[in-house]
Amino acid sequence: MTSTPTRWVDAARDALLVSGRWFAVLSLFAVSLNKPATNILLALSLVCALLGSQTRERWIASARHPVVIGALAWWGVMVLSGVHAWAAGHASLLTGTPIWALCYPLILGTLLTDTAWRRRGLVAFAAAVALVLLISCGQFLGIFPQREVALALPAMRNTVFKEYTQQGLGFLMLASMAVAVALVAQRPKQRMLACALALLTLVNVVFILKSRTTYITLVPLIVYWAWRLFGRRGAGWRAVAATGALLVAIAALSWAVQPVRERLLQSVTQEVTRYAAQREPTSMGIRLELWRRTLPLIQDAPVFGHGLGQWQPLYRKAIENLPQFDAFLMGHPHQEMLLIWTEQGTVGLLVYLALLVALARYIRRLDAPYRDIYAGILLIYVTAGLANGLWADFTHRHVFILLLACIPLAPTMKQPARAARIEP
Repeated sequence: MTSTPTRWVDAARDALLVSGRWFAVLSLFAVSLNKPATNILLALSLVCALLGSQTRERWIASARHPVVIGALAWWGVMVLSGVHAWAAGHASLLTGTPIWALCYPLILGTLLTDTAWRRRGLVAFAAAVALVLLISCGQFLGIFPQREVALALPAMRNTVFKEYTQQGLGFLMLASMAVAVALVAQRPKQRMLACALALLTLVNVVFILKSRTTYITLVPLIVYWAWRLFGRRGAGWRAVAATGALLVAIAALSWAVQPVRERLLQSVTQEVTRYAAQREPTSMGIRLELWRRTLPLIQDAPVFGHGLGQWQPLYRKAIENLPQFDAFLMGHPHQEMLLIWTEQGTVGLLVYLALLVALARYIRRLDAPYRDIYAGILLIYVTAGLANGLWADFTHRHVFILLLACIPLAPTMKQPARAARIEP
């Protein structure tokens, strides 16, 4: 017979587990809104994950999830890269660096132990981004006031909590979720609501935020959805023709819409010309300088790289004699692959690409709508990383890794005879 103190302890641990699950869900709501709140909720999630009931079973099940294994594998590469930098005489950067975010899928996996809880996490993220979307549209219409920063930086107009690129990528993820839900919705009202949300998101991204990174990312995303809608297996020539016509219409629309034409076509050409002629630190000029200075760094240590956190001091040394030194000084090369290639070398870059391929193959095995949701998220992350450094930014990094922590377990062809009670 169980004693009363033991029952109290068990009840308290059960309550901690439930609380931890809600903290994990709320962290996905907060990640688009507030950095301190996100950190606090993640810390509370960790405490509850350690003290809640079924601790050993939950942690073992989470550690067996393929996505968690991939995240921990890349975490191991980062640790080895940090040790490599330390061995070369550089300061250790293992504490306080973004690499510890790679442990979040393991932690959240011990709390969001089934598809229902992971769905709640996705809904929480979508609700927060939808709230930001509505406020941003309200700012554009004059219903809500602009932030004070918009007076000094016009590019920050119609942004709510973050800058326009962060909001734009979040909006694209929301649009992917909405379209994925529309494809499987059984009720016409649900389908219409999801399509309306996706359309409102597209209007905000194209006409209100006007982020070039978002415009670039939108292209492969629309191609993917065109393929999903019209290019599925068994589609006839009409579907293929409709897909081609849609892609031509998208290209024509991109050229015809003034914000896209100005931000993505005209201004890029002008900025490149001004950089080439006068070394002017325009947005594209800074990127070209970053990439031009990064290539020699890669050549100096092509196999294993310079080590974790070494790009910034090396780049700073390379540009210290430039007339406009401060304008060109950045914390990352605004290109994810170049950063990895510089710090972890060719070996690290190959591991990174292999993990991305493995993630894409895993996403392909998911059931709808999760397959389309995560395919869109992966496309957004990879494409935006070609012109920006996402992992170096708190919001970009945490949005991607926390969404990965909500990925469900992919179905298998044959279930094991002794299935675990807790889904990893």
